[in-house]
Amino acid sequence: MGVPENINWLKENREGARIFRFIGREGGASLRELREVTHGTDWWPVKAYVKSLIDRGLIEAADDTYRLTKDGQKVYESLMAIGYLEQV
Repeated sequence: MGVPENINWLKENREGARIFRFIGREGGASLRELREVTHGTDWWPVKAYVKSLIDRGLIEAADDTYRLTKDGQKVYESLMAIGYLEQV
């Protein structure tokens, strides 16, 4: 999957995008931090979003935290550029 496909998928998946942006902004996050970001009371939705991001190759698990992959970093940088352009 390329950058445009992943960006479109994230636009359709609001909570997944929120988790993805948080991981990108912070450089990594634990599952507990991601649960707090989504303001969820249940773990299963957060775990499902994380699994979807892993399955798409955007994030990876590393030492009890989740970090962007190389492909995820490209998508994150593109999203930040798009966000900047939309503000201008």
